[in-house]
Amino acid sequence: MTLAAAYPVSNGYRLLTPSNPKINKGRSAGYWTFILHLSPARVAGFNTCPMATAGCKAACLNTAGRGGIMAGHGILTEADVLAGVHNSIQAARVRKTRAFFTDRERFMEVLAADIAKAIRVARAKGYTPVFRLNGTSDIRWESIPCNGAASVMAAFPDVQFYDYTKIANRKHVPSNYALTFSLADGNDAQAATALANGLNVAAVFRDKATVEKHIAGGFMGFPVFGGDDSDLRFLDPANHVIALYAKGNARKDQSGFVRD
Repeated sequence: MTLAAAYPVSNGYRLLTPSNPKINKGRSAGYWTFILHLSPARVAGFNTCPMATAGCKAACLNTAGRGGIMAGHGILTEADVLAGVHNSIQAARVRKTRAFFTDRERFMEVLAADIAKAIRVARAKGYTPVFRLNGTSDIRWESIPCNGAASVMAAFPDVQFYDYTKIANRKHVPSNYALTFSLADGNDAQAATALANGLNVAAVFRDKATVEKHIAGGFMGFPVFGGDDSDLRFLDPANHVIALYAKGNARKDQSGFVRD
């Protein structure tokens, strides 16, 4: 299969997404985030989220925004995408995910080319380029070789990468890769350990009012910082719980993933 067929260009890039409402907020601070969206959990037949919980799968941002809108169907749910009900965005994420697992070397070459292009474009427009590779996945990118380097972070040592993760034992994380642990249903102990070890923890709360309550009073014994003004987690104050309010299918969550 040709490169064009396997990795078609969308919005100027073969793998990265250069724009969505959340990452666009960072532009006012001078940063341009480019994000990679793969299919979460086992939607594409491969497990991209090894520590996924029932609550996070049901509330996943995979079906938030345009990713969850399907003409003639309504808002897509986790059950829909698992059953193969896909709009064009979901189909693209499935294609990218399968390429990552079955065509790894070329996938990383294409990703590196996208990153190099994004750096040029962002800097030409006066922005600092930053990258989030786990937009809807939880892959240990620090352990995956890229174009002869130990990782994509090593291949691009002068740019910032950042992600959320539920994997507590991430090791040998490059200095230009900022990780924020994600609180979910059933991983409170791991989140408490992450906080004790100096890692910030992101928590999803029911609504904006609940976020404000915890900003005022703290959560899990730590101060709380509102994280919805931008997606730039590497700029958050250290030793904080990062409060996000529920969006998309998460607003209906009763699993314990969304906190009150």
